[in-house]
Amino acid sequence: EVARRAGNIPVLDVIDAGARAAVEASRGGNIGVIGTPTTVNSNAYARRMHALDPRIRVFSQACPLFVPLVEEGWLEHEVTRLTAREYLKPVLAEGVDTLVLGCTHYPLLKPLLQDVVGPGIRLVDSAITTAEFAAAKLASLDLANHGEVPARYAFNVTDIPLRFQTIGERFLGRSLSQVTKVEW
Repeated sequence: EVARRAGNIPVLDVIDAGARAAVEASRGGNIGVIGTPTTVNSNAYARRMHALDPRIRVFSQACPLFVPLVEEGWLEHEVTRLTAREYLKPVLAEGVDTLVLGCTHYPLLKPLLQDVVGPGIRLVDSAITTAEFAAAKLASLDLANHGEVPARYAFNVTDIPLRFQTIGERFLGRSLSQVTKVEW
């Protein structure tokens, strides 16, 4: 549906990017996925990983409290650390060697999550892999900005612009302007 609405504008799939990166990063084929209940219940990461390599074993865990904790700014808070330990217990018990951060908010918890899971487990940040896919796509279409023209930013959201601006500034570490609500 999204690709149809986008017309000739390339659409990148965050699930595909994260799944590919996880399969490539995994040494033993046991991969954990953490995400919102909707993401986990969709089984999208597991389906994509199995399509890439049917031998992969995927262990998914919904972590619904992470989004409000991130939005509260509790990135290193003890409550967040305790919550992470509780959520990750079943995934870690399966002996995963790779953990996919399957929600846009979770990369902000990356230092805390790495501390909780330990150095032996690789974290796959879908945001980074999607950005790498975007850079490659722009380069392949000869649309990449090579620095000659300053970047212009405009943000279109389908929900509350002020909320996006507040959280986006936390994510990007800079001021956001030109946030516009659009009807989908």
